[in-house]
Amino acid sequence: MKNITKILFCMTLFLPLIAFPTDASGAPAQEGGTSFKDVEGKEWLLSELRSSGKIVLIDRKKLEADNMGGFYTIIFRKDQASGENRVSGMGAPNRYFGPYVLGSNRALSFGNVASTMMMAFKEPDGLKENEYFAYLSRITRWDLRDGKLELYSSGSAGNEAILVFTLK
Repeated sequence: MKNITKILFCMTLFLPLIAFPTDASGAPAQEGGTSFKDVEGKEWLLSELRSSGKIVLIDRKKLEADNMGGFYTIIFRKDQASGENRVSGMGAPNRYFGPYVLGSNRALSFGNVASTMMMAFKEPDGLKENEYFAYLSRITRWDLRDGKLELYSSGSAGNEAILVFTLK
């Protein structure tokens, strides 16, 4: 009886390690070999926003023509000095920065994010900067599909919203 108890105890300790493997950083490994390391250190450009059955496409060519090509970007990095996970990017026209936290099952959330406070003389069509920042503040998880970063958030009415980014 003692041997069965020992076996059951060992199974409860080691079965989660087999069933839920982790990558080198200790973060859960993702399906198809995708991990957050595939996202970090790269600049991502917002290409679309899906919310309430509506899709807002961000016209990058028009933004470039209007000297707003650097708007709506995001970069995830690990700060070398502190080891803290940091997010930064550009709104329209303000820069933002702050901490982020990764969890299991692709959970993602941002801490207190700060931004510069410049006034926009012209805003991109379809998405205002304050709306973009509001979506970022409500991020709950991430995914990487077909080379595109998807950040899942919610709109002001609580409906799911997906911000889709492409690599710069």
